[in-house]
Amino acid sequence: MAHFLHMVFSVTLLCVTITSTWAANCINDASCNGHGTCPTACTTVCSCTGGYGGDDCAVPPVCTAGGSECGSKGTCVTATSPYYCSCTEGYSGTLCTVAPICTAAGTQCGTNGDCTTTASPYVCTCKNGYTGTLCTIAPICTATGSQCGTNGDCTTTATPYACTCKNGYSGTLCTVAPVCTAAGTECGTNGDCTTTASPYVCTCKNGYSGTMCTTPPICTAAGTECGTNGDCTTTASPYVCTCKNGYTGTLCTTAPICTAAGTQCGTNGDCTTAVTPYVCTCKNGYSGTLCTTPPICTAAGTQCGNNGGCNTCGTVPSCQCNGGYGGNTCSSAPACSYTGNECLNKGSCNTTVSPYTCDCAALFTGNTCSVYNSGHHVTYFLASIIFCVFGSVLFM
Repeated sequence: MAHFLHMVFSVTLLCVTITSTWAANCINDASCNGHGTCPTACTTVCSCTGGYGGDDCAVPPVCTAGGSECGSKGTCVTATSPYYCSCTEGYSGTLCTVAPICTAAGTQCGTNGDCTTTASPYVCTCKNGYTGTLCTIAPICTATGSQCGTNGDCTTTATPYACTCKNGYSGTLCTVAPVCTAAGTECGTNGDCTTTASPYVCTCKNGYSGTMCTTPPICTAAGTECGTNGDCTTTASPYVCTCKNGYTGTLCTTAPICTAAGTQCGTNGDCTTAVTPYVCTCKNGYSGTLCTTPPICTAAGTQCGNNGGCNTCGTVPSCQCNGGYGGNTCSSAPACSYTGNECLNKGSCNTTVSPYTCDCAALFTGNTCSVYNSGHHVTYFLASIIFCVFGSVLFM
């Protein structure tokens, strides 16, 4: 849900964000926290009402159609959920209270940037290779300079300027020498120096690997290193053992956990042998390597309590929590809420995790950021005492 806190600037972008692949589909109307309905269980997110948003309608609107929450520098957009402030005149922020860093007629961007005012917030568009918020960071090289040395050229077609290396060199200023040369023997008899691009690299052969092609292959075409449950693949370097019969491991020595005719997966799983390694494919809501872990909830059960429901949409049922609650059975209460002030000392409520937790500012800890962490001040205080005591002794 973190994407809702960033105040998107177009309806299209907001829609794309809401329907991203990680969206938590609802399982019933209770999933929508009282601010929406579940159109189709297991396949859609909540359809929110009243300006609320988020997959589970837990994100409250920051403004209303007739309200003044957005101030004089913004308007409340109610065509989508959640309602949000669309800022004007370069202002930004949730309620359009953050002034622009530059203006069309101003000089905030200096001589190496121009203020772009086609959208909010206004930003400095840098030139002459400069970068930074206000275009104050100078480029690392110039068109007529020698910063890139004899093994690089300064590319000035885009900002920031950058050194484009040659002769196999690399690095920000093209000072890192290549590991090999075209006429050299650095790559040994089991590699060739590839010089078609910078940096130059050793391209290994004969199954060898490593930066300088000094690491021998673990197997050979005519060898038996891979045993009876693997074959040595020599079509590329390094050579590798390609396992079969469900075996795995570098040399195919690790036996499969189950077999087609075996009962290792129990009554709640089947051994899948179509690929290597063989694995137990669980059923009846069970999970685990051997399908021995029972489901934590059932569709008709009450295991998830009053703050969640059992999500049986997938293979393994799980509790889908509401209202900021978390935990396997939705029994962990949130430390804070979207609109509350539970997080003290400039802390903020992290609603992207379950249960909701407080992200504390520096020096503060605790569930609600109420604990002042004075450890480093104690160290400083003790050091001051020691200095005072010994200093007094020295100057007596």
